[in-house]
Amino acid sequence: MATEIYLVKVGMSMTEGIVEEWYIPDGGHVETGELLYRLETEKVNLDVDAEATGTVKHLVAEGVTMEPGDVVGYIFAEGEEIPADLSSLGGGAASPAAEPAVPAAETVAAIAAAGPTRDGDRVLSSPAARRLASELGVDYTTLSGSGPGGRVVEADVQAAAAGQPSGRSPSSPLARKLARELGIDLATVTGTGPGGRITKDDVEAAAAKPAPAVQPIAAERPSGSVPVRGMRKTIAARMHESLTTMAQLTMDMDVNMDDTIKLRGQLVDEWADEGIKPTYTDLVIRAVARALEKHPLMNASWGDSEITLHGAVNVGMAVSLEEGLIVPVVKNANGISIRDLAVETSRLAAAARDGSLSLDDLADGTFTVSALGMMGVDSFTPIINSPQAGILGVNRIRDDVSWDGDRPVKTQVMRLSLTWDHRVLDGAPAAEFLGEVKSLLEAPYRLLL
Repeated sequence: MATEIYLVKVGMSMTEGIVEEWYIPDGGHVETGELLYRLETEKVNLDVDAEATGTVKHLVAEGVTMEPGDVVGYIFAEGEEIPADLSSLGGGAASPAAEPAVPAAETVAAIAAAGPTRDGDRVLSSPAARRLASELGVDYTTLSGSGPGGRVVEADVQAAAAGQPSGRSPSSPLARKLARELGIDLATVTGTGPGGRITKDDVEAAAAKPAPAVQPIAAERPSGSVPVRGMRKTIAARMHESLTTMAQLTMDMDVNMDDTIKLRGQLVDEWADEGIKPTYTDLVIRAVARALEKHPLMNASWGDSEITLHGAVNVGMAVSLEEGLIVPVVKNANGISIRDLAVETSRLAAAARDGSLSLDDLADGTFTVSALGMMGVDSFTPIINSPQAGILGVNRIRDDVSWDGDRPVKTQVMRLSLTWDHRVLDGAPAAEFLGEVKSLLEAPYRLLL
């Protein structure tokens, strides 16, 4: 009996995902425990291991939106008969948006003989199929689709490209995405993956090669579309929900950072041998955590009939990634030292960027800190990470002037931007919380206690 390959469910809130990349090609051999495919979800991406040894058969193509628990393929044991029609095994997608897997060669031939399906003079095709056809040099208008109503889908284009002797080498979605961003022509790249497949590493290697000198010419930038899915889809939905369901307001307050700058420099020197380098955001997170202890309404969530005051102080830190924003959480930020906090934020930031965050790293945040100071920003309006009651924006440290009597004194100042939910607390208590953060940063030795 073939072993089913499921779209793995990660977390109770996961509603959909895609096979971002098959590590084992269709018909390839896999060993138990070997990486099988890469899963892309709304929150995190992760690699999925094979649970059996045998021949891998794909039921769906890369980039297809599926529901958790859907069967995306099978592993057939040695000597086990592999049916021509995998759908007869009863697996497949629950999502109506899912596109079928790459058709078998005999199916492709039958479809090609039938001719393309048209709506008037327009060939029915998905945007993804048209984009892929452009990348692979395939005339999609000559293809017949295997999608709903005869629509040409990505699988049809991939199958057609595989049957063209002069076609480009197959490539992974990540490789195609990176190639578009770096302006690399995949036709010039040699694939090192299975079956000559072009991988992300191949594109990066091609981009690292010095380009021949060419005379610049004016060219029109190609138009196109970007599919809204995964992290970007989640961010869009949550930010829109946050703004439409909360009474959000923002206030700014300047903080004298002279003593905090001195303290950070001393801590960097103190922990240099250990490779620990606290950031200004670390010190802000520490100040926020201490302030939340004194202002529990800012460490709360709004409910239909009650306001929930959170006992734990878990501060989320927004990390910017190429594909969007993710917010790992520093647990019990008020109960750990600055040293341990700096170690934890460094771990979380690195894990966010290399895609190794766990669901626990993203759970149970009660307040969020978002920093744009490194981008030269003086003030912005952060949006609350629902259902939290507040978020603090950290801006750049700038030169300013204070007055010692009639004498101007150069100083360094940072503006903090607090957005809070007016349903949970009013402007005065919100200002008191922000003032407490300011006070702690202007006397930063208190953060060490």
